[in-house]
Amino acid sequence: MAAHTFHRGTPTNEHLFSYTSGRFLFNEDRRRQERYVEFDVEAFKELAAQGIEPGHGKVAHIAKFAEGGFNRVFLLTMDDGFQAIAKIPYKIALPKRHATASEAATLEFLRLKGIPVPKLYSYSASVDNPAGVEYIIMEKVNGVPIETRWLSMTKRERHTLASSFVRLRKSSGKVSGKLAPSPLSVCGCSAKLVHPHQERPNNTTDAKSTNARRP
Repeated sequence: MAAHTFHRGTPTNEHLFSYTSGRFLFNEDRRRQERYVEFDVEAFKELAAQGIEPGHGKVAHIAKFAEGGFNRVFLLTMDDGFQAIAKIPYKIALPKRHATASEAATLEFLRLKGIPVPKLYSYSASVDNPAGVEYIIMEKVNGVPIETRWLSMTKRERHTLASSFVRLRKSSGKVSGKLAPSPLSVCGCSAKLVHPHQERPNNTTDAKSTNARRP
């Protein structure tokens, strides 16, 4: 694994690396350190631009979008205004490499099966890349939180919405068993953990990478 030395510890970028969504009652310093992920911002923007659909230019702006239990989510805005989502796992996201590769492969598998999930643009399941972090670049899906609309919806609208959830659950249930043995090798989903740094999902349902291997 290549060593990465960063020289961008500036206040401008520090908020991108640090956890800022709340406080911890116990062991706060340790919890924050677990969620501190430094990376080469400019290199990451270049990698993201390479993975996103061509024609949008470079990444003009990167902003922290959300922070979850195991990932930090960023909003990427391109030169032409197009937006995409980037996820970078914390140090506590385990197993290393496998978690990112599994999520990327699962997203692509579900999309090919007709489940409405964000489109996978690119990913790296290794920190051995110019940015120095694992990451996933995916489509930004527009929408609103259900809690902002639920109280104003009619009974019929709620029934329609609930029925759509049931249909999705049934569809995902049919494929969940196929994912169980090894989500890294199903249905031709790209699960490469090799160079080049920029991993792209296959554009065809039956394409198989000649470099694909299990970790």
